[in-house]
Amino acid sequence: MYFTSKGCLSSVTALNGDKYTLTYLDQNADRVIAIDNGVGVMVELIEDPLHQLKALSAGPKKVAYLYGSRRLLKRATTMGSFVSVREYHYEDSRNNSLLTGISDERGVRFATWSYDVQGRAVSSQHGDGAGLTQIAYGEDGASTITNELGKQTIYRYQKISGVKRIVAIEGEPTPDCPASNSTYTYNDRGLVLTKTDAKGLVTTYDYNDRGLEVSRTEASGTTLARTTTTEWDPDRFLPIKVIEPNRITVYSYDNQGRELTRQSASR
Repeated sequence: MYFTSKGCLSSVTALNGDKYTLTYLDQNADRVIAIDNGVGVMVELIEDPLHQLKALSAGPKKVAYLYGSRRLLKRATTMGSFVSVREYHYEDSRNNSLLTGISDERGVRFATWSYDVQGRAVSSQHGDGAGLTQIAYGEDGASTITNELGKQTIYRYQKISGVKRIVAIEGEPTPDCPASNSTYTYNDRGLVLTKTDAKGLVTTYDYNDRGLEVSRTEASGTTLARTTTTEWDPDRFLPIKVIEPNRITVYSYDNQGRELTRQSASR
């Protein structure tokens, strides 16, 4: 990444070699930011004096943003092959900065959220109550989520190194929550040490000093145990060798961290 003398981002080169150049132009009180990928594709952003995004254009598509008196997004209008409008509502009398709903260009509301006195989300639903999800917060810190079918899942937490981590998920597994009836343990750094699934199978994890996973054993302590180890580049967050029970994969990269080769061999 490169920056101008004023500290503004001027160019970015991605790992795959793609380069993006940014130019800045004052337009009355607004500022125009043009992003060019060097192959004819350009995105133009317009921000207001408060540095809020006012408009965006990319090829034939344009989006205009309108804000209310409290600098909260009030309306987004998308113009292209057709015009789409989204109106944003903030109707919670206790905290009027909380988003409570979105309506379309017909004025039809298609999303609604509600909150408790602490500003925590307690429900989410689409039009006519579709996809209703409710959240109840227990005094012990657990959260109970009830989906539109009435199925409940309980999430239990523990603070580890000042961060709230999930230590248990209780409830019947569903497509939306396959990890139900799982428990987790962590080390002092907040990295997962063990995960126990609904069948009682334990997966164990080990890490290097950089916090990168170097070993993972599924179904640990059983005849089904399966261990995967990973070796990492000493200076970059890039795996250089992954050893699985039936395969070894070796990677190489260029100076920019782009993958050059990937060679796999059976064990």
